[in-house]
Amino acid sequence: MMRVSCPAVVRCLVLVAACQMPACGNTASVFDLETNDPKQDQKKIAEFYAHEATRLRQMAQDYDHRVAVYERLFGPHSDWVEGTRLLSQSYEAAAQEQERIAARHQRLHDRRSHAADQESR
Repeated sequence: MMRVSCPAVVRCLVLVAACQMPACGNTASVFDLETNDPKQDQKKIAEFYAHEATRLRQMAQDYDHRVAVYERLFGPHSDWVEGTRLLSQSYEAAAQEQERIAARHQRLHDRRSHAADQESR
């Protein structure tokens, strides 16, 4: 069994604490992704949801590919195929929901931009 000296443990703890310090002082604002407040940056929120939709859709496509592989390996009616197909459908449904939310936030952004354009005239 290896013995660890006390100074080595203390140095490791100090290093870990020093690495955590910058996170405590982070003053970046956090978006409330559930808000419909037009004062929030709805465009960034819409971009976030659109990115999530893309990521989820890619996962659905990956599982679709696995379905094809599992059909060849285990047969079209195996539990592996059915379970993987359900996962793919679930990811696709989640992607569609993220796209719907992204579109809602994009509309809020567009309305705010349009209103700002009207005021500046």
